[in-house]
Amino acid sequence: MPKTADDAAKATLQTASNAATPTSEAEGPAHPSNPGGTGDAVNLKGDAGAGVQVFTAQCEKCHGPNGAQGVDNPGSADGSVPPLNPIDSTLVSTDYKTFASNLDLFVQHGSTPEGTSPKLLMPAYGDQNLLTQQQLADVIAYVISLNPSANGTATPSSSSGPGQAVNLTGDAVAGAQVFTDQCEKCHGPKGAQGVDNPGSTDGSVPVLNPIDPEIQNADYKTFATNLDTFLQHGSTPDGPSPKLLMPAYGDQSLLTQKQLADVIAYIIGLNP
Repeated sequence: MPKTADDAAKATLQTASNAATPTSEAEGPAHPSNPGGTGDAVNLKGDAGAGVQVFTAQCEKCHGPNGAQGVDNPGSADGSVPPLNPIDSTLVSTDYKTFASNLDLFVQHGSTPEGTSPKLLMPAYGDQNLLTQQQLADVIAYVISLNPSANGTATPSSSSGPGQAVNLTGDAVAGAQVFTDQCEKCHGPKGAQGVDNPGSTDGSVPVLNPIDPEIQNADYKTFATNLDTFLQHGSTPDGPSPKLLMPAYGDQSLLTQKQLADVIAYIIGLNP
């Protein structure tokens, strides 16, 4: 564990790759090196949108943007901080509470990586009161949202229907903020430029401005329903191993139905 507040500031969310990692899933999920059970965060509803801010402030400096690239960690057995996107497969679960509990052990109690003298250690964010339990719940929700395929995200061909968002009046102005917080990192500003998506057939995240003409429709309700299916249930791109997958914002309660209605209104507004 860090000895000073400065040590804590230099480290962030660490995963099982930096602890004693089991050789197979049959042995169960990995655990942090520091003892202790789950905290109150697992009993709170996490807000992935708020979790982005916590992650950026506390975790990105070690795990990289969107948790995709850990920085060097001299003295550790792995040599670098492990990525969280994708995360160690022994931590994931299609059951949200189980997935959250596995992550909570690390953020509550911290962890010391294997190795002779690792430079970066994971702070005990809960035990040291570096973050509130709600902030921990939020960042857990965000990390889980980075790994949608591990959390049971539906594919575009899902037969699941639309949610309640299509029956609500969306506010495109409010939706612009939701889009900036949740969608822009993959689809680009105003949905005009998707980021690279290695392993997918297309090679990049699809643009939403202009959107696929098969999704667009002159009838607002139909257009909204087409978008809602993706937002509610998520999407897995075609390809052997796409790096980026779309979270199930509705099924996983990552956004409220009103927020979904708002972002639908915003995307429709981008495609008059």
